[in-house]
Amino acid sequence: MQFRKKAVTHEKVMVALNMTPLIDCVLQLLIFFMLTSSFVLQTGILVELPKARTPKLQEEQDIVITITRNNETYLNDQKVPLAQLPIALLEKVTKSNQKMVLIKPDKRVETGKLVEVMGIAKSVGVESLGIATEPQ
Repeated sequence: MQFRKKAVTHEKVMVALNMTPLIDCVLQLLIFFMLTSSFVLQTGILVELPKARTPKLQEEQDIVITITRNNETYLNDQKVPLAQLPIALLEKVTKSNQKMVLIKPDKRVETGKLVEVMGIAKSVGVESLGIATEPQ
């Protein structure tokens, strides 16, 4: 019986890093952040305040009327139609005994709308009005 001697071969061992688990983790994290970021609600009302050179700093007021660029009015972060603003504002003024109201108008709000809101505030007994601005 004759045996053949196998030739000695030097097989190269392939060394590779398996990236599949890492890619799975990254994709799962990406999906998690995409889903959770959609549940984050933006709080507050988006208003771009007008700029002024010498804004006088005032303390935050309890009564704030915000006018958005779409001419929507908010009384302390609650949307109030302009027709119901006098009643809602009168209720706030009598509850807080505060006679100053801060108005936050968007810089694109028409002057007529701002004057109308100021007139409503004055008609319910507000003694002092402030207009919020941003420094230049």
